[in-house]
Parts: sequence; C-alpha cells; structure tokens
Amino acid sequence: MARAHQAATTFAIAGGIWLLGLLGILPLSETVQSEVWPALPLVALVSLGAYAFINIGYNLLVFRECPEAFQELMQEIQEAKDDLRAKNGE
Repeated sequence: MARAHQAATTFAIAGGIWLLGLLGILPLSETVQSEVWPALPLVALVSLGAYAFINIGYNLLVFRECPEAFQELMQEIQEAKDDLRAKNGE
C-alpha cells in the first residue's frame, strides 16, 4: 500500500504543477506555455510506454540467464501438459 500511496502522491504533485503551468500561474515563457506545456502528459505517457516495452524486452532476453527459474517454468509447463492429457483421457 505504501508504494501505491507514494505513486499517487507523486502523480498528484506532478499533475498539480502541470495544472499551475497550464493556467499561467507558473512563470513560463510564452512558447513553453502555449506549445510545450500542454503536450507534457502525452510525452510522459509515451515515455512510460517505451520504458515498459524496453523493460519487458530486456527481461525476456535475460530470462535464460536464470536457470532455476527457467527449469521451474519448464517443469510447470510439463505438469500442465500432463494434467490436460489426463483430463482428456477421462
């Protein structure tokens, strides 16, 4: 719960700062306030998506470097196959 609370607080603070800049309360230049500032949520969303994509890809690439986890997963897959075969035979 603490991690979710921390994330919610961070997003609330960032959203508040963004809203202050959007409303013109923060001292921003004309160009930044009209062209850059409104696009920041989209940039954050795309950046988060790219991070997630790269993180998943990296973890898929290094999965075989965890031989214990690989063997455990292969054993679970084999058990699931055996279980399905047994259920089909009934």
